[in-house]
Amino acid sequence: MRKVRLNITIDEDLSKFLKGFSLSQRLSMSELINQWVLGLKRAQENQGMQMVLSSPEFYQSLLTTLEKTRTGEMKWHSREDVFDG
Repeated sequence: MRKVRLNITIDEDLSKFLKGFSLSQRLSMSELINQWVLGLKRAQENQGMQMVLSSPEFYQSLLTTLEKTRTGEMKWHSREDVFDG
């Protein structure tokens, strides 16, 4: 993935903390910031999934599907059956 340069300004105390933390974790400051921002991005993207998983209808459908899979009731189709008509 292409990298871009980003200039930021933070408090001196935070800068010292980040430098010490990155050294203790054997990360560059860039790697530390990248991991933190990636964690924020993943948390934001997964918020929609939490709504789906919390739906009682979805949960019941998931349990039904799992049960049919375990008991052999589930009829499997090949990719060709489904997409190639």
